[in-house]
Amino acid sequence: MSISIKRHISPRRVSILAAAVAGLAAMSATPGNAAPVEYVKICSLYGAGFFYIPGTDTCVNANQILQNEYDIARARTRSATGTAMSASLVAPWLPTGTNYAISNHWAGFDGRHAFGSSGLVRISGNLVFSAGFAVGLDQGRLSTLTNRTATEFGVAVPAQSWSDVRSLGRAGFMYAW
Repeated sequence: MSISIKRHISPRRVSILAAAVAGLAAMSATPGNAAPVEYVKICSLYGAGFFYIPGTDTCVNANQILQNEYDIARARTRSATGTAMSASLVAPWLPTGTNYAISNHWAGFDGRHAFGSSGLVRISGNLVFSAGFAVGLDQGRLSTLTNRTATEFGVAVPAQSWSDVRSLGRAGFMYAW
């Protein structure tokens, strides 16, 4: 004796099941079928590379932003190197009865270093000539994530480096009474 059970599915259940399958299929649509999302609004007024600042009608150039970042970083290291060079130029003391004095100093400021040498020469009684020279190394590196490039080996991040020897000099006369 065999028992077989047959279930009948009502037409209403079939339509609910079909609607559920159609809904799942619509929800799992491929991204290629989705409308494209514009993350950056392109500004074609001035040519390639310009985009709108989000929420405004202002066009900016992406490459100019990178150049501004580089210029600011470069100006910051130059000013720190200049401050170190200025601090290294210490005028020596010229005691009574002496005609020459030399002073050598090292100074550092904000990670930048410099060496300075100064001298005094008595020209006559109370008239003294003073001079000095300083040398500093201005160096730095700026990396940015704005213009990344995908390669077969990974992501290339552009960087700009600089290294300059900077110098500073001074000369003058001093009269004391």
